[in-house]
Amino acid sequence: MINFTHKTLIAFIVSLAMFMEAIDSTIINTAIPAMALSLHVAPLDLKIALISYLLSLAIFIPISGWCADKWGIKRVFITALLLFVLSSAVCGLASSLLGLVLARIAQGFAGALMVPVGRLIILRSYARHEFILAMNKIVMVMALGLMLGPVLGGVITHYWSWQWIFWVNIPVGLLAMALTWRFLPSEAPTTVPPLDLVGFLSFGSALACLTFGLSALSETFIALWLALTLMFMAGMLLFYYVKHSQHVTHPVVNTRLFKHRTFMISIGSNLLVRIGFGGIPFLLPLMLQLSLGYSAEASGLLLMPMAGGVIVAKWISWRLLRNLGYKKYLLLNTLLACVGLGSFSWINTHSSVWFIGTLTFIFGTLLSLQYSSMNSLAYTEILPEEMSAASSLMSTVQQLAMSFGVAVCALLVHFLTKGSSVSIRLAAFQDTCWALSLISLCASVIFLKLKPNDGIQMLKPL
Repeated sequence: MINFTHKTLIAFIVSLAMFMEAIDSTIINTAIPAMALSLHVAPLDLKIALISYLLSLAIFIPISGWCADKWGIKRVFITALLLFVLSSAVCGLASSLLGLVLARIAQGFAGALMVPVGRLIILRSYARHEFILAMNKIVMVMALGLMLGPVLGGVITHYWSWQWIFWVNIPVGLLAMALTWRFLPSEAPTTVPPLDLVGFLSFGSALACLTFGLSALSETFIALWLALTLMFMAGMLLFYYVKHSQHVTHPVVNTRLFKHRTFMISIGSNLLVRIGFGGIPFLLPLMLQLSLGYSAEASGLLLMPMAGGVIVAKWISWRLLRNLGYKKYLLLNTLLACVGLGSFSWINTHSSVWFIGTLTFIFGTLLSLQYSSMNSLAYTEILPEEMSAASSLMSTVQQLAMSFGVAVCALLVHFLTKGSSVSIRLAAFQDTCWALSLISLCASVIFLKLKPNDGIQMLKPL
C-alpha cells in the first residue's frame, strides 16, 4: 500500500507533467507573429502547427492505456516525458514550418501518452473516495498552466525569443523524469491482447478528419466543400469503427464502457459542457485584443484570475459534493457556470480591468467545480480492469470537446462579423458568449438522468 508521503509525491509528479502539457497548449498563441517572421511564413500558415499538435493528441490518446498495460505505467510515463522534452527542444530549434510541424506531431504523441497515463497513475495510487481530492490538486496545477501560457508566451517572446516558449519545458520535464524514476513504484507489465490495428487506424483517422474538418470550417482560405467532405469521411469512419468494435474482443476504444450509466452521462456532459466552456480561453483574448485594444500580455494577464478561482474551488468542491450529491451539485453548478460564461457579454469599452478580472475569477471557480465533479463521476462504476480504457476514452473525449469549442467559437464569431465593420465586432463576441452558454446549458438535460445516490462511492469519508 502506498503511504501518504509517496502519494503526495506521485500527485506532484503527475502535476508537473500536466503543467507542461497545459502550458504548451496555450503558450504558442501570443508568439505566432514573431514565429511567422522568423520562419518566413504568413501568420495564418502557422495554424498548421496548432492543428498538427491537436491531431496527434487525438489520434494517439486511445492507445495510451494499452501501452501502459503492455510496457508498465512507469516505463511509459518516463518515455513520454523524455519524448516531450526532446520534441520541445526540437521545436525551438526548428528553422522551417515543416520542421516545426513534425516536432509538434512528436510533442502531441508524447502528450497523448503523458496526460491519460498520468490520470491512470492517480487512479491506481488513490482509493476511489480519495480520487476527487487528488485530482482537484492536479486540476489546479493544470489551470495555472493554461492561464500562465498566454502570459509567458507574450513575455518570453518580447524579452527573449519565441524559441524559449518551447525550451521552458526542458527543466520541468527533466525534474519530472528524475522524480518519476526515484519515487513512482514500478508495476510489472501485464499480458495484453494484440493491438487492434484496424480499429486504431479507423478510429484515429476519424478523429483526424473530424478535428481538421471542424478547424477548416473557421478558415477563410479552405473551401467549404473540403471541410464538409472531411467531416463526412469522419462520420463514415466512426460508423465503421462502431460496427468493427462490436466484433472485436479487445477494441482499441472500448465502446462497452457505455454500459455503465454514470460513465455515459459523464461522457455526454463533458462533450456539451466543454464545447461551450472550452472556447473561452480562445475567445476572451481575441475579444480583448481585437475589440477593446488590449495588448497580448494584458489580455493574458486578465485570464490569470481564473487560476485563483480554481484554487478557491479546490477548498469547497468536496464539501459541496458531500452535502448535495452529484445530481443536485451538477444541476446547480451548470446553471451558475452558464450564467458566468454569459456574463462575459457584459464586457464593453467602459469595463475596468477589475471588473473583467472579477468575471474571470468567478468563471474560473465555477469551471473548476464543474470539471472536477464531471470527471470523477465517470469512474464511479468502472471496474479495476477497465480503468486504462476508461482513462484513455475520457481523455480523448475531453480533448475533442475542447477542440470543438474552439472551432465553434471561431465559426460563431466569423458568422456574426461577416460583412460588419470592426467597430461592430464587440457585439459579435458578446453574442457568441451567450450562444456558448446555451450550448453548455443543454448538459442539464443529461444530468437529470442521474439518480440521487449516483457517485456515493466516491464520497466516502477519508
